[in-house]
Amino acid sequence: MGIRIEWSMTQNAWDKRVCEDYWAYDHKISYIDYVHLLCQKYNISSHVLFETINQCYACLDDVCCEYCGSACPIEVPADITYMRAKESWFCAVCEHAMWRNDFVSK
Repeated sequence: MGIRIEWSMTQNAWDKRVCEDYWAYDHKISYIDYVHLLCQKYNISSHVLFETINQCYACLDDVCCEYCGSACPIEVPADITYMRAKESWFCAVCEHAMWRNDFVSK
């Protein structure tokens, strides 16, 4: 039960450390303070921090699509609690396919 991070081919070891630290957010301090702390730690602006984070793909390995089983992508740490609290989840592809199937059936 955790976060799986998939790396871009262009990311180096420094980028990976920044991403791992970002996704290690534990809600003990406010999100804004945590972002500020990371920016200070790595001596970067918030713009550079988010550019770096956007290069990786993060997903929850314990929340999977009810239909195809793909892992649930997340964009910000707040998504973690929200997605884990849901009773079920469908990826965008499966959700669209089910919607289309329901629409065609009517």
